[in-house]
Amino acid sequence: MTRLKDMQNDGGSLLSGLRDLRFETVVTTQMVPTIYTLGLVFSALSTLYMIAWGFGQSLWIGSAWVVVLGPAMFLALAITIRVLLEFVLTVFRIAFFLEALGGRIDSIAGQTEEIAEDLPRIRFWRSRRNRDNTTQK
Repeated sequence: MTRLKDMQNDGGSLLSGLRDLRFETVVTTQMVPTIYTLGLVFSALSTLYMIAWGFGQSLWIGSAWVVVLGPAMFLALAITIRVLLEFVLTVFRIAFFLEALGGRIDSIAGQTEEIAEDLPRIRFWRSRRNRDNTTQK
């Protein structure tokens, strides 16, 4: 989780990240808490609207929205928003880890090339091929 916090603080301030036209800084991870809060507010307002609409239709429909349908709708919307935002964060984590892994692979590739140059060449498979070719002819 510390790497995600590094991603959130990587871009500096949110406003400077929004001015970045080359998309070199990631501001989405900084905006997730705000987006989630706005989503919860939207869910609550939608639920209250549906409750008011239900009472406008009849007392029974309004009561059903207050007791059962309203809380279920709010929970469904809140869970959906949360899952979508966690999916977005997971995609950003994967991108962050792949970028870090790319740097490590480059350093490992350089080390293995040095090791391969230092090792003697073992060509046992050539002698086997030569034997097979001579026996077949």
